[in-house]
Amino acid sequence: MRVRPASAEDRRWVTEVLVSRWGSPDVVSRGRVHDAASLPAYVAELDGRPVGLVTYAPSGDELEVVTLDALVGSVGVGTALLETLLEQAEAHGCRRVWLITGNDNLGALGFYQRRGFRMVAVHSGAIDRARWFKPGIPGLGAGGIGIHDEVELAYVLPRGHDDPEKVALEPVREEEKSVLANLLQLYRHDFSLIRAFELTEHGTFVYRYLDTLFLESSRQAWLIRHRGHLAGFAMVRALPEGRSELSEFFVVRGHRRRGVGRRAAALVFSARPGDWELAYDLANEEAAGFWPLAVAAVSGHAEHLVVGPPERPTEQMVLRFSVPGAADR
Repeated sequence: MRVRPASAEDRRWVTEVLVSRWGSPDVVSRGRVHDAASLPAYVAELDGRPVGLVTYAPSGDELEVVTLDALVGSVGVGTALLETLLEQAEAHGCRRVWLITGNDNLGALGFYQRRGFRMVAVHSGAIDRARWFKPGIPGLGAGGIGIHDEVELAYVLPRGHDDPEKVALEPVREEEKSVLANLLQLYRHDFSLIRAFELTEHGTFVYRYLDTLFLESSRQAWLIRHRGHLAGFAMVRALPEGRSELSEFFVVRGHRRRGVGRRAAALVFSARPGDWELAYDLANEEAAGFWPLAVAAVSGHAEHLVVGPPERPTEQMVLRFSVPGAADR
């Protein structure tokens, strides 16, 4: 079984699953209506066929499981989706993962508790109130149980990997241009699987903005260090409309999945409070799993836009969001 981030090509299928399983893409929890079809999601595939879906809503250091559906039974689809989501949440420094289910959903209550979730609250009458937003919510569940209350379950994540004082940014000085050039070779090598970058006859990849970085005041770059070791880089440029763009971001493989990228991204964003934009290729599954959570850690809301040629070199997901200044936190 393979679990991967949902892409723009999956959105029609995602909507069909939500309509089939939930009556519509609108899902109500704690008085809030989620358009689950527009949320980040993971898809489970078996022999290349989609067999499961989980949608989620990250917010700060928490993540809400909005929907989870296994389309085939007895092969571990739900478990695979949930474990992937927990792994991603932990890698991004989330404090807890939580969800809402109905008081009648005995199967879900058993499923989540067997996987380490605890019941933390019962919101009496919450589903009765939710019918104001979504009248199609049924009144009776399996076995004739009246559906009235929301049951909140939560999984508290370990935070041992979250080591913020061990991740640091260092502005790149012009005399360190060769260091950045070396890191860019690793970065372009990673991207060659997605963008089909080709080597020059010298056995190197081309990056045409390296010199521009030290000539234009609108551009800035940092080296990322983890426990004193060089671990990657980040590049930012100011856009004409006043937003900052995270133009390039790279963490070497030996330092990934340890909270380094999430912490480094947070440091970059906090260095320039205000409006931001970043984009990643829809074909880049690793980025699709990383950036929605990394952005949610610093901003309460992000606008998601799919943009392709001629505006962008490939089909990309563009995230636009705001980062508060220290006085606003």
